Amino acid sequence: MLIRSLIIEPNDTVAIVLENARKGDTIQTPRGEITLLDDIEFAHKVAIVDYAAGAPVYKYGHEIGYMENATPKGTWIHSHNMKCDRGTKAKF
Repeated sequence: MLIRSLIIEPNDTVAIVLENARKGDTIQTPRGEITLLDDIEFAHKVAIVDYAAGAPVYKYGHEIGYMENATPKGTWIHSHNMKCDRGTKAKF
């Protein structure tokens, strides 16, 4: 099933699914059609590129974190596999 998704900026590396999606569903992106490798809930992120470990994640044109491990496109991206250091380093 083709699932609606949202990509704001050309450099985004994730799309936001606009409805609940199941493993095997697809989304259409500027990079082509991507098959989802996981069930993904409404408004969550899906990788639209293959990531290397440590690669930055871009959403809405901004870097929002980095991948802990190599991750293929179609994977659900969330706090279980993406990390963010924002707000963790005090600046005095």
